[in-house]
Amino acid sequence: MPKPVIIKIGGSLAKQENGKILRQLGKILSDYASKYPILIVPGGGPFADTVRDYGEKLKLSDQTCHFMALLAMDQLAFLLTEFIPGSRLTDLSDPASLFQIHSHPVPQILLCSHYLSLIPAEDLPRSWDVTSDSISAFLSKKLDAALLVLLKSTDIGPEVNEPDVDGYFCKVLSPAQPVWFLNGLYPERLAELFEFGETYGLRQGQRWDAF
Repeated sequence: MPKPVIIKIGGSLAKQENGKILRQLGKILSDYASKYPILIVPGGGPFADTVRDYGEKLKLSDQTCHFMALLAMDQLAFLLTEFIPGSRLTDLSDPASLFQIHSHPVPQILLCSHYLSLIPAEDLPRSWDVTSDSISAFLSKKLDAALLVLLKSTDIGPEVNEPDVDGYFCKVLSPAQPVWFLNGLYPERLAELFEFGETYGLRQGQRWDAF
């Protein structure tokens, strides 16, 4: 049984070209979901930006902002269902969902907030150092992912540092985890990665072989 491929879709991509980029990415994810178990981790995007704004204006604690930002990721998850044909929402807090990952050959968009709110703070700090970047790395370890792909709205390289990823990403990422950082503004690169195991982008960790 193949291990899942986790795709983190950066929230900033939601603002690009009135949804055109999301539709192109969504089609690619749907096309390859029968070949790979695809799990999608949504970013927070404009919804998380709103949390940041209110956090600063109202002097909210980091913990409160963290939980609000998790809900922002769920909001983007619902938004993504409009752009990824055949996709389904999968709530990680439902134990049965973890056993159904391989039984649905469609892109599965993860609802993470309730599950992640139960993770101890020593494992996943409740601060702005932990965003959807670190969360995708954390989940790639928990779900034993074959590959982690982070779709950004810019190119990254030759090294990964802040602000390309959040401050906790490198601490939580498994050293052996194959990772690709791709510029999501070029959806064809994601298709190339699925098809050939290589594309234009930044790779870390072990090589991932497409099949």
